Amino acid sequence: MKVTYHSDESLGIVHESYRESRTEKSLRGVQMSAVKRDLARNNIVVLDSPAYIKGFRYQLHCEAKALATSYCLVHVMAPVAMCLTWNAACESPWDPQLLTQMAMRYEEPNEQNRWDSPLFALAYDESELPFADLWSTIVLKKGPTPNAATVLKPASGTNFLQELDKETQAVIQKIVAHQQLQATGGNVMVAAGVSVELPPRPVSIAQLQRIRRTYVTLNRMRTVDVERISPLFVDYLNRSLNNEESI
Repeated sequence: MKVTYHSDESLGIVHESYRESRTEKSLRGVQMSAVKRDLARNNIVVLDSPAYIKGFRYQLHCEAKALATSYCLVHVMAPVAMCLTWNAACESPWDPQLLTQMAMRYEEPNEQNRWDSPLFALAYDESELPFADLWSTIVLKKGPTPNAATVLKPASGTNFLQELDKETQAVIQKIVAHQQLQATGGNVMVAAGVSVELPPRPVSIAQLQRIRRTYVTLNRMRTVDVERISPLFVDYLNRSLNNEESI
């Protein structure tokens, strides 16, 4: 069992992204992609971020249910005035006007809604936290049964090998196209929240194809959801390129 922690800071999301619906929609895509990439029965994924829109919480609930993993919502309650006071003392404070706008958009969690349950509502000045209950909910209890219509089914046999080859090749092609426009380095966006971090030197096609062939060989016998092939390959690529850079 491991724990993966995501926050706005770790995902590169800036405060101003919450100001307009267009930019907020984009940042929600980044958050969702990170959760989908890491969500697994043996991995506790913590998303520490303002989840004040019930539609976004519903999406998170559906992702967890599709993989039959446990899920809970931790709601820290504090008056807006207290939040503004804390914000004023921060090293990187939010625009107070933006915080007030976000408070007005706030859709309070309701434990009667399946996507807000189990709900742990904690007062900001609460001295004791329900660690035992959280552990029981996340680790000890069995996850929900996914709906047959929404469960992610991994590709199998020949179809999986074809998808594995196609998805990994598509990532390589995006990197090659990026390098043709930009000599060295930079990030290559593969999907929302999923990008290849190129080192500050040219990466040859032969090197990329070698990494791809190794990845394909390692994953021939696995059953991976098609939607997760690219994110997992990108993660493998980033680790491989970073390791070779440090040699």
